[in-house]
Amino acid sequence: MPIKTIKPKAEELSIIIRGKRSTKLIDRRISTNGINFGTVEEVAKNLGVTISDTDRGLKAFAPKTRLQLFVEKLHFSGIRYS
Repeated sequence: MPIKTIKPKAEELSIIIRGKRSTKLIDRRISTNGINFGTVEEVAKNLGVTISDTDRGLKAFAPKTRLQLFVEKLHFSGIRYS
């Protein structure tokens, strides 16, 4: 009889973004010469992050590792989040 392994569920985290879905994410670091990542909505979709509208802004939620990649793009682009 095979042993069943228990896999832990990925911890879902969320952030609030002060901006719109159509806001362009452009890398503001000097060394990158302004790489265009795409819009907030496009980048979220590519990384598997779910976005919903709230009264405080956009709410983005995903497992920790995916959300971390998304937050890095926001940070490099100078978009405020909490």
